[in-house]
Amino acid sequence: MTLNTKEPEARDQTSSAPEEAPNASLAPERIGRYDLRFELASGGMGSVYLARLDGAAGFEKLVALKRIHPHLAKEAGYVEMFLDEANIASRITHPNVCSVFDFGEANGHYFLAMEYLVGEPLSRLCTRVARDRNQRRSPLLPLRMARIIADACEGLHAAHELKDANGDLLRVVHRDVSPRNLFVTYDGTVRVVDFGLASARERLHHTATGEVKGTFAYMAPEQLRGGAVDRRVDIWSLGVALWETLALRRLFKSDTTANTMYALLYDEITPPSQHRAQVPKELDEIVLKALARDPRERWQTARAMGQALRKFLGGQPELIGSPELSEWMTELFPQGEARKTQLMELARMPRAPVLSMPTYSQLAESQSVTVGKDLQLPQVRQESSRTMLALIGGVVVTAAVIALVLGRGDARKPIEPLPPAVTETPLPKVAASDGPEPVLPPAAAQVIAPGEAEAEATPSAEPAPEPTPKAAKPHQKQRRSRSTSRASTESGIVNLVTLGGWAEIFKGNESMGSTPRRLTLPAGRHLLVLKPFGTGAPKRVFVEVTAGETKLVSIGLD
Repeated sequence: MTLNTKEPEARDQTSSAPEEAPNASLAPERIGRYDLRFELASGGMGSVYLARLDGAAGFEKLVALKRIHPHLAKEAGYVEMFLDEANIASRITHPNVCSVFDFGEANGHYFLAMEYLVGEPLSRLCTRVARDRNQRRSPLLPLRMARIIADACEGLHAAHELKDANGDLLRVVHRDVSPRNLFVTYDGTVRVVDFGLASARERLHHTATGEVKGTFAYMAPEQLRGGAVDRRVDIWSLGVALWETLALRRLFKSDTTANTMYALLYDEITPPSQHRAQVPKELDEIVLKALARDPRERWQTARAMGQALRKFLGGQPELIGSPELSEWMTELFPQGEARKTQLMELARMPRAPVLSMPTYSQLAESQSVTVGKDLQLPQVRQESSRTMLALIGGVVVTAAVIALVLGRGDARKPIEPLPPAVTETPLPKVAASDGPEPVLPPAAAQVIAPGEAEAEATPSAEPAPEPTPKAAKPHQKQRRSRSTSRASTESGIVNLVTLGGWAEIFKGNESMGSTPRRLTLPAGRHLLVLKPFGTGAPKRVFVEVTAGETKLVSIGLD
């Protein structure tokens, strides 16, 4: 028996911790009509990006674009699986299934354009509930979870009932139903996602006899044994998901794969009410019927299971529907929708070249770098260096002409040092195995090495105050004062995004909010401290702000 399984990942359209994709080529900036803006997730088969589609008359649309890994695009089996996912998912039209808009191939890259869901996977929702004592003990928790699974039942039933042009069933089976493939949006809608392992009658890629595909802890016994599968394996997986969301613990997951398989095949399945007292007995019965090891004793259709759940909910005094789920999502993730909305706003910004400082990781790779007050920047491109030298020369000549015009009295004034030179770095092309780095202009920020002295982390010293010439005229002094005042009030905008998670932004001791965040800062160089939520050490970064300009700064928290 061949095992082709996927263990649950902490991944979705916005999460981090990527799987490695060996020998993956660099990600493109654009695939076909789609401009790639942020990498949202990366798994064993492909990566998912937040992408923008530009059309005529200013039309634009944001999509989640899935791209098969280049090293897999050369293997016929994986390409066939990707094509099958596109063909199956694009045919399903249902409010509880993630919509697929487009599929194609451009410059050797196979892609699938899907609806970008503003929400969270059920796995993340359960983790948030499990960490909150009040949420764990809420009498509404079983009702909310029952509503989520009931809606997922309808989405899966639509897939199971998919027919061809002759009205014959295509016999679609998802085969990878789990809490991470059930998505709850902030408007209270439940969507079934990821038909990458789905089986169907008209598939190009056929599973070999004895080959197993899916996620161990959610496989039906007959699926694990490598036997024939039908829609009832998805019903088993829904039963496992419902049991876990009610009990807030894993059902079959064990310390080793072998123990997980043994538990799934032979361990007694206890009612979830034994682990959480507020679970009604009616839900125990629905769950245990879905988890019957004999497929003939289970719910025979996902709709039948969903109807049982809705009948239970209809008999409760509390009303649980999409509006109530939406309010609950806001309660669990107070900043979640705002963050994703701002991420979408940043993705809609037109791409533009940004003059920026290299990140610390880029600096560390150069032998010419010394970290400290006398920071030397690596020479990224000879063209940029020559252009900058020409620019500096022009500034010096212009300054000399102005000095002659103003008179010899000012000629004794010390020459102000030029601002530190910046180099224009090329647009980064991030390998799929490098984590959720965006395909965007390089960040206008310099990451500071851990342990670097605070004095060295401050911006370059301002030029010394100009000594007022003894013979200076009053109107000249007044003009300089107005110029200095105007320069100090000029500011720019920095759209700060963190990759791999969210972080709180500090400038000095002042909190400036959490990422993603639009910051209005005075022109110049600023030190910011990013403190990730959850685990992870704070990261100190320099951000270069240009007066009157808007820059997009992306910092990886990995």
